[in-house]
Amino acid sequence: MSEVLRFDSVSFIRNEKTILEDINFSLNQGESLAIVGRNGAGKTTLINLLFGYLWPTSGFVSAFGETFGETPMAPLQNQMGIVQPGHQETLLQRLNCFEMVITGVIGTLGLYKEPTPNQTKLANQLLESIGLLHKKDQLYQTLSSGEKMKVLLLRAFGEGKQLLILDEPTAALDLTARVDFGNSLHSLKKKNPDLTRILITHRIEEIPEDFQKVLLLKEGKVLAFGEKQFVFSDSNLSELYDLNLAVSEKKGQYHITVLS
Repeated sequence: MSEVLRFDSVSFIRNEKTILEDINFSLNQGESLAIVGRNGAGKTTLINLLFGYLWPTSGFVSAFGETFGETPMAPLQNQMGIVQPGHQETLLQRLNCFEMVITGVIGTLGLYKEPTPNQTKLANQLLESIGLLHKKDQLYQTLSSGEKMKVLLLRAFGEGKQLLILDEPTAALDLTARVDFGNSLHSLKKKNPDLTRILITHRIEEIPEDFQKVLLLKEGKVLAFGEKQFVFSDSNLSELYDLNLAVSEKKGQYHITVLS
C-alpha cells in the first residue's frame, strides 16, 4: 500500500504564536482519517499546509511520494479534492448542479470553457449515482442543505482525485441530512476503494463507521493518533474536551456522555 500523505515534525508559527507544534502522522492509500479538535485547535491551518497554501515553519509535508517545496505543487493539488461548504458556496452559488459538478471534473472555480463529451458523461454519471440527475439544471443555491453537501461531495471527487478532504461537511445539517450524506460518502468509497479520505470535525458522533483512524488535535499538538477503537478512550477524550467524559460505542459509532 503506497503512502499518500505524511506530516514529519511539522510546526507552524504566525506572528510569534505557535499554531501547530511537532505534528507527525502518515496516511496510506485507501485509508480514512478523522481529525478531531475543538475550535482553535489548528485544524484549518493543518488543511492549508496539506494543500500547500501555507508552508511549515519547520518540518516537512509530503503527498504522493513528493515533498512540498521540492516539486511543483499543481500536479499534487490536482489529485486532492475538498468539501469546504461555507467557502465554496460563496464562490460557486450561482452555478446549477451540473455546472457545480463539471467544474470539479475540469478542476476550475468557474465554467470557462465547453466541457468535452467525456467530461459531460462523467458529471452526469456522478449526479445519477446519488439520485440528483433530475436536478442537474437546478440552481445550486435553491437545493436543500443535504443536497448541497452531496453536490459538493461530487464536485470534490473530480477526475484523477486520490485524496478527499471533508472540512466539517455536516455541521449545518439536520440528522436526516447527515445520515443521507454519510450514505453517499460510503457509497462513493465503496465504488472507489483506493480513495483516501480525511474528515475534519469537532464532534465524534459525526465520524462515519468506516473511518478507521483518528487524530486528536489539541491546542496545535497531536494528543493521540491511531486506530479509532484505541484513540477513543475516556481519558483521551476527557483531556481533549477538558471535561469528565465516558465514551460508548455501538455498531462503529461513538458517543460521549458527560459525567458529573
